[in-house]
Amino acid sequence: MGYRTIVVGTDGSVTASIAQQTAARLARRCRADLVLVCGFGPPKITRPMAEGFAARAADAVRREGVEPRVELGTGEPAELILEVAERHNADLIVVGNKGMGQATRFRLGSVPDRVAHFAPCDLLIVHTSDARPLEGPGTPYRNILAATDGSPTASEAARKALELALLVRAEVTLVFVGDPIVGAIKLEGTAASGPDGVTVRTRVVEGDPAEQICEAAERESADLIVVGNKGMSGPRRFLGSVPNKVAHYSPTDVLIVKTVDRSASDLEPGQGGVVDVDGRTLAVYRDEAGETFTLSPRCTHMGCTVDWNGAERTWDCPCHGSRYDYAGRVIRGPAVRPLEPVGGDGQVPPAEATATSEAPAEALAEIPASVPSRSAERFVIVGASLTGGTAAATLRENGFAGPLVLIGAEPNFPYERPPLSKTFLRGETRYEEALVRPEAFYRDNDIETRLGSTVTRIDPAARTVSVAGGDDVPYDRLLIATGARNRRLPIAGLTLDGVYDLRTFPDAARLRAEIAPGRRAVVGGMGFIGSEVAASLRQRGVEVSVVDGGSVPLERVLGPDVGRTIEAIHRDQGVRMTFGDRLAAFEGEGRVERVVTANGLRLECDFAVVGLGVEPVVDLVAGSGIDVDNGILVDEYSRTNVDGIYAAGDVANHYHPVFGRRLRIEHWQNAARQGRAAALSMLGTGAPYDEIHWFWSDQYDHNLQYAGFHTEWDDLVVRGSLEALNFIAFYMKGGRVQASVSLNRGSDLRASMGLIRAAAAVETGRLRDEAVDLRALEPAAAAAGP
Repeated sequence: MGYRTIVVGTDGSVTASIAQQTAARLARRCRADLVLVCGFGPPKITRPMAEGFAARAADAVRREGVEPRVELGTGEPAELILEVAERHNADLIVVGNKGMGQATRFRLGSVPDRVAHFAPCDLLIVHTSDARPLEGPGTPYRNILAATDGSPTASEAARKALELALLVRAEVTLVFVGDPIVGAIKLEGTAASGPDGVTVRTRVVEGDPAEQICEAAERESADLIVVGNKGMSGPRRFLGSVPNKVAHYSPTDVLIVKTVDRSASDLEPGQGGVVDVDGRTLAVYRDEAGETFTLSPRCTHMGCTVDWNGAERTWDCPCHGSRYDYAGRVIRGPAVRPLEPVGGDGQVPPAEATATSEAPAEALAEIPASVPSRSAERFVIVGASLTGGTAAATLRENGFAGPLVLIGAEPNFPYERPPLSKTFLRGETRYEEALVRPEAFYRDNDIETRLGSTVTRIDPAARTVSVAGGDDVPYDRLLIATGARNRRLPIAGLTLDGVYDLRTFPDAARLRAEIAPGRRAVVGGMGFIGSEVAASLRQRGVEVSVVDGGSVPLERVLGPDVGRTIEAIHRDQGVRMTFGDRLAAFEGEGRVERVVTANGLRLECDFAVVGLGVEPVVDLVAGSGIDVDNGILVDEYSRTNVDGIYAAGDVANHYHPVFGRRLRIEHWQNAARQGRAAALSMLGTGAPYDEIHWFWSDQYDHNLQYAGFHTEWDDLVVRGSLEALNFIAFYMKGGRVQASVSLNRGSDLRASMGLIRAAAAVETGRLRDEAVDLRALEPAAAAAGP
């Protein structure tokens, strides 16, 4: 699930203030737009009074890190809220219950009661009877309760509860009211259908459904109940009896999920939607000829349900931003696997060629487009990495039927590394969930895997690669995807037990075994991995001290202003930070007991993590004639200077047409996308690789994203507020956007990529102006020219 537009009413009351605070925190976490609605009608509320209420509410919302839109209007409050929600195509309305804190029969006031019955979207009723604002930072929910009876309505509500829990990092209690045997079966299926990384408890109770749901919420100390509305698909939506009763008697907040029935026959040609198909919730696209393409709606990254984006004709994951085309193929990560086909009238078409009209014709002509002739050749990939695994899958999915060998130094099948410092380290996901493709994929697609095998030499003349302690493997075309390894600096005591670096799954598993509340850790280096490790350790209750040579975290990339913002986030979470210093020694009898810094600081610890950067793995190309300079040099087609040999991912120093220079990028998106691009080049169907590099980092409840590339800048333009932890910063040089960094503004960051690609001058005042749509600046930038 994901909310794009949230509407909340304000009237200056304490009840409204608490509802606004809850709405703002959800908007920040979901990266949604927030619309504040205030009605007026003399003599009770004049327009100046309403303007004052709205201004104060907007200031309060900004303090939560969200920039709201404000709507003023006349009329009954409930009707005004409903009208604004319809006009903005809102997917969530937030209201307070206006409870009076006494033993009245109904706790729901007239305005939320009317909105509940006629809401065109999901409705969150905030329990404000005790008139206490939310305490502390972060999201308002930690323990969510959802009831299910196996019906489509209840299943949809449970699905949203599980996906909301992933977004706000809450636990979920699933409750079945009815027969214990049936309940055990239904609950098992519902729990298994949710996204990865959510802790789920199940309970079976008997009795009146609404009463049992409310009692279970009190018993489980739930702070949110999620129920379906059992809605009807008419112009007015009427609330079912169970959710109506829960809304009135709930001891806590209630999310009423709109679950109006919809089928594939409702879809217009050229449109898609998540609909009911014979009792199953599926993602269905209907093309202009009326044929349907039916897919699993679960994003292959972490299992959230995708939404149809009618404007772009794509499936979008609201949880982490993955995007798929109408047939389920990955357009943008973090997902690397396509949506799983389920069936339908139409067949998923073959992948479209990736050549673009922007590429010079003579350059495209250098790559012959003859996939069938390649199938007689033998392709070898060295590096069972994200890049290598993606390349292998791309080759098979694009028609290559010849021998395909994947060789990896690690004993594991290709997996994604980003979860190692985040969800895996926190114990929220398993190793299997990080695999690029399931192990069976390689067997089923006739991909020979040689894992735990290190390639020591490449012989371009003989067209072979030599495996340590083994034989020579012949190739016709070779892809080097060996990635990078952690730097090992000469620090005394580095080999003591309890001193870790983090690069591989075994590294993460050993480090995770050290984690327990109250233990003490020292983290050396506050780059992206170091800052993510520090955040994950704090979230697991570990006392964390950090030592970094810069003046702020991530100084080289973010600079001092944005870096200080990240520093403040970590300090607020209890991380002790020392800058302008470095690790000098680890001390202890057989196991680390303390860390000594170059400035003489002595930090007692139970374990330590070293994050001092990486270097490309290029040992195997020594003596091969392959050019190396900060990685293996390749052109925009991933080709090295040696015929038939390609390189991609962290190991490749590639020429980038947009930036007009060589880049070696060490991030997830590049590893996956360049792996695909290199595979297509090996097939002869490639195009110049010109992705605008993009990655993100989740730290605590904040989402940091980066796009573009920069090493220096002469101006930093900020839209939003560094202090409110809600902004996008543009790194400028010569009036042009080189890169952008956002905190809790992922949609703005993605919108900025067009400005980076245009490489044209942009007026800084318009970049700062919240009222200016960033996408509207793209044509002006393109017209200005480089």
